[in-house]
Amino acid sequence: MKKKIKIAFIKYDGMGAGGTERWLQNLAVGLNKDIFDVDYFYTGNANPDRLEFLTKNNINTIHIKSNGKTSGYGEWIDTDLFEKFNENDYDIIQNAIAGEKEWPFFTFKKPVVESVHLDYGVNHCPNVYHTFVLSKWNQNKWAKMGGIKSMSSVVPLGVTMPTVSGDLRAELKIPKNAIVSGFHQRVDDNIFSEMPIYAYKANEAENHYFIIMGGSKKYTALAQKLNLRNFIQLEHSANKERLEKFLNTLDIFAHGRKDGETLGYVIIEALLHRVPCIVHDAPSKAQRETIGPGGFFVKTQDEYNEKLNLLLRDSALRKSLADAGFKYAKQKFIDTNYVKKVEQKYIDIVAHPIKNKMICRFHNFIRNIKKPFRKERFDNKKNYYLFGIKIKTKDLKK
Repeated sequence: MKKKIKIAFIKYDGMGAGGTERWLQNLAVGLNKDIFDVDYFYTGNANPDRLEFLTKNNINTIHIKSNGKTSGYGEWIDTDLFEKFNENDYDIIQNAIAGEKEWPFFTFKKPVVESVHLDYGVNHCPNVYHTFVLSKWNQNKWAKMGGIKSMSSVVPLGVTMPTVSGDLRAELKIPKNAIVSGFHQRVDDNIFSEMPIYAYKANEAENHYFIIMGGSKKYTALAQKLNLRNFIQLEHSANKERLEKFLNTLDIFAHGRKDGETLGYVIIEALLHRVPCIVHDAPSKAQRETIGPGGFFVKTQDEYNEKLNLLLRDSALRKSLADAGFKYAKQKFIDTNYVKKVEQKYIDIVAHPIKNKMICRFHNFIRNIKKPFRKERFDNKKNYYLFGIKIKTKDLKK
């Protein structure tokens, strides 16, 4: 019997329900278990729905203790990681990061494969054999910051077709003929965007409703300040049935996120539920690529108000955009087998270790030539490098 490729998935707070965590979890489940053997290491509290998703699919989950992170590269405090994890037991280590170098991954000698989910920077460590990004926009931005495009792949995996019928209108006492706008989002004050709320205020009517699942409490605070009619904010849920019923309730997905998206899973889910979308401009701009022909990308508040008004008034337009968006999303995110793409990269890394190691070293050498001087902060120290060699350390406590 051929030996399986052993992969350690490692993620701080890795059992959450955010897009980054779901990407990693869905990959762990999607890999061919006749070829790959997966252990999933995570810290923090587990979202019960996501933990059940992994365990039901026979993924070995291992909880790691940690009491926070240090500043800089984020070393885990009081962790038992190395009591439960031995890198020599694995062929590849898979992580999911914001972009910049993170502990403990730069400490490993085994090949590291990373997925980058934000646009905060580039990890220049020579042990990173490949980088997965979520969109072409994400890949181009990452490459402009110093990433090697030929050592990356666009892999927006983890989206599934809707399977649940029914909606939440009866539960929420929303009339069947009402036109419902809204969106869902993780609970995070840092990504709160006021634009969809102000757009709804500009288009209030007796038969218009706006509902949010999850999201910052700032949405409710702003709605109260504006004295909005027919505004409802629900608790966040990672339960697939409830989430799909929420999306089935909407006529318009009126999205808002302060920092934008490097992909936007919530937008894809809306498109697959045949809901036309509105997204707005922000520092990260992959939402424009993700929405495709399924709605409107707006740059200003006035434009958001105008497009929401157009969709609220025109049911034929809503249907046209919904149909186009569904076809686009299905072709791009469902019909393409991105897991197979990942599997082929894993197999290549294990089958040709020397070749891949030399490629990593070559590109690291070229990076150091192109950008000979760089600085990195770790904990309370700042390190300065010249051609990849550390030349100075500054203690930031002094």
